[in-house]
Amino acid sequence: MRSLLTLFTVLLTTHAGWVLAHSQNDVVTMYNGDHITGEIRGLDNGDLKIKPGYSAVIALELQNIASIDSNYNYEILTENNERLYGNISSTDKKGELQFTSIASDKVIPLLQITEIRPIEESFSDRLNYTLGANFNIEPDLQTYKIEGTVSYASKRGQTSARANILRSNYRAINEDGDYEDNGAQTSGLFKLENERWSNYRDDYYRSFSSQYDYNDQLNNFGRISLGSGLGRYFIDSAGMRFSTLIGLQGISERSKVEANPDINSQTFQAFNCVDGVFDENCFGDTDLVKKTDYSAEAFLTGSFLMYSLTNVDLDVNITGSVYPSLTEDDRLRARLEAAVKWEVIGDLNVKLSLTSDYDSGKESANELDSLAVKTLDYSILLGLEWAP
Repeated sequence: MRSLLTLFTVLLTTHAGWVLAHSQNDVVTMYNGDHITGEIRGLDNGDLKIKPGYSAVIALELQNIASIDSNYNYEILTENNERLYGNISSTDKKGELQFTSIASDKVIPLLQITEIRPIEESFSDRLNYTLGANFNIEPDLQTYKIEGTVSYASKRGQTSARANILRSNYRAINEDGDYEDNGAQTSGLFKLENERWSNYRDDYYRSFSSQYDYNDQLNNFGRISLGSGLGRYFIDSAGMRFSTLIGLQGISERSKVEANPDINSQTFQAFNCVDGVFDENCFGDTDLVKKTDYSAEAFLTGSFLMYSLTNVDLDVNITGSVYPSLTEDDRLRARLEAAVKWEVIGDLNVKLSLTSDYDSGKESANELDSLAVKTLDYSILLGLEWAP
């Protein structure tokens, strides 16, 4: 975890020190007559971000914008899944945008635009990142989760990385009436994904991903996944986005099984903890081994995003995935991630998140008999997220 925090710290400090190539001459005019001059950073989730020379980045609600003028090149995505590359400027009519390129020249209503992204020339300008921390402190349970994302945008796609680490410490009252540690649970995920948009249909994209995750509650002590799939945006309008992704992946995973003399693997003591919680402080009499299995599975992922176009800056993001095994009979895995975010101050958001993992279990005959291994694990946390 320390190395993960170091990585994101380096990215943030390095990014802050780079020089931006985009000049601060863009002009955004509001319906109330205000003019904001600065550098347009992009439009996403109904917010147009602009960096004036006299202040930090400002987020402007799209429905309050009358016109935009800029001499810079942008990538524009409309609610019809049309991707355009060129210059933008104002028209004589409020609420419209004039798009100009070598290939086309058209007028687009602002509320039909779902994304505006500067076509940046430098590496630093193409980076976006978020950092988040969640805590839940109770007398008998302490949970914390640290997460972060980094994405790099190109003309026909983007590469993203995300990571999260969760730890729950269980506590119990001892003979003296004081709380003391009584086991722990850990889980984490590290994912790298590349999305490439189709040259023929803007609503289709290809995905290549690699992932490492672990969850000791589900007897997962390290799973590596490599996969590829085809996705489509079914809804991509102002205020709402829905997409699906289907594909195949191969996995290598380590789990704990009953000791077998024929297995050449590391042997250690079993953990007899409450509810099957694995922890280095709990010991037993049964020898266990770490066993590595290889398998293949299909996956189907659905992602839903809804964001407010009003002054109440509220985002709802739900992603669900199912992983039916192709090599193990009756095995099914699933993952659900849901989050609701409210912007409170500038780029700081309050975030309520739900994460749930399900694993019906491997078909191996050497499954644990001495421990109660769960098939479902979930967490509900409230925390903060910084998204500059």
